[in-house]
Amino acid sequence: MSDLLPPDGLLLPEGTRLIHVGPPKTATTSLQAAFHEARPRLAPYGVHYAGTRRHEMLAAIAAVGGKGFLGGPEPQQDAWAELLTDIHGAADQRVVFSSEYLAQAKPPRVRSITEQIGGHQHVVLTLRPLDKLIPSQWQQYVQTGYAIAYDDWLEAMFSPSPPKGLTPTFWTRHHHDRLAARWAAEVGEENVTVVVLDSRDHAMVLRVFEAMVGLPDGTLALQDDLSNRSLTLAEIEIVREFNRIYKASDWPSDVHFRYLRNGVVRNLRTRQPDRSEPKIVTPTWAQERIAELSQEVVDNLRASGVRVVGDLDGLLAGPVVPAEPQTDDDRAVSAEVAALALAGAIAQTGVPATDAKARRAWRTVRQTPTRDLVTLARKRMRRRLARR
Repeated sequence: MSDLLPPDGLLLPEGTRLIHVGPPKTATTSLQAAFHEARPRLAPYGVHYAGTRRHEMLAAIAAVGGKGFLGGPEPQQDAWAELLTDIHGAADQRVVFSSEYLAQAKPPRVRSITEQIGGHQHVVLTLRPLDKLIPSQWQQYVQTGYAIAYDDWLEAMFSPSPPKGLTPTFWTRHHHDRLAARWAAEVGEENVTVVVLDSRDHAMVLRVFEAMVGLPDGTLALQDDLSNRSLTLAEIEIVREFNRIYKASDWPSDVHFRYLRNGVVRNLRTRQPDRSEPKIVTPTWAQERIAELSQEVVDNLRASGVRVVGDLDGLLAGPVVPAEPQTDDDRAVSAEVAALALAGAIAQTGVPATDAKARRAWRTVRQTPTRDLVTLARKRMRRRLARR
């Protein structure tokens, strides 16, 4: 638990609808996984985790009027209506609804969401420093289909007139003082809490949410198998190059969602990168802009009247350090990483992994030279696409 919790405690009144709006890349996956896993233990304490899934993503995207992932399932208003029915049926229980997609709701949608949920509401933002968050958010955009380089994307995001259609929700999500203000305008600043995450204690956010809804300490636990780690520079370059090929090809729309997001990316995350592997480096000019904006955000949050858990100064950017341009050597992909990416795509063609024979086949894939894996992946993809 943070040393800076308000002395009057965090417990919300019975019947409160706690709306966690993220934003993305701020421990949302960990929090959602912990609540989902704890479902059987919540009811005795008068707590309900809204919906039936770990993350009611499609319902939330529908609520904010957003679009689905490239080639993925489309958000449906029926899913949002079902979630509202679930929330309304919880009566006087404390209800937790968590989705980072709520962070991209503009004022009319915020008003609509709060009116539809009804009852007493309390909005929670979980925040981490922008200088840590921005590289991760660019990665997330690349994983959804963008092929723009990191430096080029930064220039666009900090431009007075960003190109239309290029990650248009970024600042809606991540100008955090404005995000808090949008929701405070509907529920009142006294009903908004900002939780500043502690990089040294990943479970801190779980303890805070337990205190807010009246759960005993330790009810929520980190779920290691759902770690949403960032990719290394070489790993994300594989994804970016795939996006280039995809955009230049006449492939069905679901290829990206199935083979890249659910195949390549998911499989890459199963490995533990070596500490020596190059990470994404933010150029010096962008570090300076981020530092200026971070100070502005902290000052505005401090003056806003919202409740803060943690140290707002923890959102300030770290020292600006000279950054050398990253080279082709930094982006070079090892045979191990390339093979793992290809194996993830191959697995999505229908190779099972549930019996001994399949596991032996999987080990064969892992041991096959990269050049042979490329040939195999192309053949499988062509066969599958030809059947459509």
